[in-house]
Amino acid sequence: MPVFIYTGQNAQTGKKVKATVDSDSLKDAKLKLRRQNILVIDIKPQAAGSTSSSDGQGFLARLNEKKVTPEDLALATKQFAILTKAAVDVAEALRSISEQVENPKLRVVYAKIRESVSEGKSLSDAHKEFPDIFPNVYVNMLAAAEKAGALPIVLRRLSEFTAWQIAIKRKVVGALITPAIMVVVAIGVTLFLFVNVLPKITKAFSSLKVTLPWYSIMLNNISAWLQDSWWIVVIGMILAVIGFLRWKATPNGRRQFDMFTYNMPVFGPLVQRVAVSRFSKTLSTVLSSGVRIVEGLQLTRNVVDNAVLEDAIDESIKRVQDGEKLAAAIEKTNRFPVMVVHMLRTGEKTGRLEEMLVNIAEAYDDEVDYKIEATTKLINPLMTVMIAGIVMLMVMSVLGPMMQAMNSLK
Repeated sequence: MPVFIYTGQNAQTGKKVKATVDSDSLKDAKLKLRRQNILVIDIKPQAAGSTSSSDGQGFLARLNEKKVTPEDLALATKQFAILTKAAVDVAEALRSISEQVENPKLRVVYAKIRESVSEGKSLSDAHKEFPDIFPNVYVNMLAAAEKAGALPIVLRRLSEFTAWQIAIKRKVVGALITPAIMVVVAIGVTLFLFVNVLPKITKAFSSLKVTLPWYSIMLNNISAWLQDSWWIVVIGMILAVIGFLRWKATPNGRRQFDMFTYNMPVFGPLVQRVAVSRFSKTLSTVLSSGVRIVEGLQLTRNVVDNAVLEDAIDESIKRVQDGEKLAAAIEKTNRFPVMVVHMLRTGEKTGRLEEMLVNIAEAYDDEVDYKIEATTKLINPLMTVMIAGIVMLMVMSVLGPMMQAMNSLK
């Protein structure tokens, strides 16, 4: 299908838009953009075999292209679920989505998916062509839905699941923002006192020929070193961050870091609950969509985003393949809370495993909210005490020489 590069303006927001659109002809492209409430200023075919035109318009289009966010995917999936539930043909539903979604890149993606489906590809195979947008669990659930003939139900679950993942991420990020800000403030206050305040005070006492105590001399030496060699500190911090990120990107580094965060005080219980909640919600979603238990565990392993639970799930998969029940296999890993094991065992006995997994996820979602609140309440006073300790050390380095000066005057 031909690709057209266009410049336009959103009729509702007034925002200027530069992007690409797929259409059979120039007339159809203009009609499609008009349906998207875009007033076309300029439009022309993209040169075959190239990604840019002579005036750089293709480069500008890519530069202004918005990344597809989880929020965009959740909204598009919800629209897809509503349309299929209303018995709209899949190809027509895909056309409608490609014309309604706000993200230009996602509009093009859904247009290409519709084209692939119209050519005879399955819906899941068409989605599989865009792995950077649709994760494996999404594609596999679509494949299971096509086999079971339950596409509207699975799309609704996918929409809910994607929205839940967004909510979990926001909770975790929200829990980390306050400590991160406090750490930055503590470092900033310390550097300001060492570089700007302490040298002036030390110079004043030196003019009075006051003998400084050992701790004042130590702080003064640190201050002098920071003034002369601050660039070493900056470069060292940058290299430390780069080195940490590279180490964490390795399989062994990621495993060690996840093990540390999984078992560390204060944050450890929060990390555990988020990981277990993600495991339970994902597994319940894929199992209720008709995916088999082993395949469901394999998909869930790629979603939990924690090396500790990934290793535990790998062990569980082997045991389940050998004929063990899920609860027994998970219990032997010693990585899941006892309550989770008991609830899974109950679900297997009653034949309501998917429902029990949903209950586990809901229970741990509540635990995540509680732990975030408790962790924030604990961290704030700890960081306050740390900053107060730094300030007190600076004050003592000033009060000590001041008392000696007053004694010498007597």
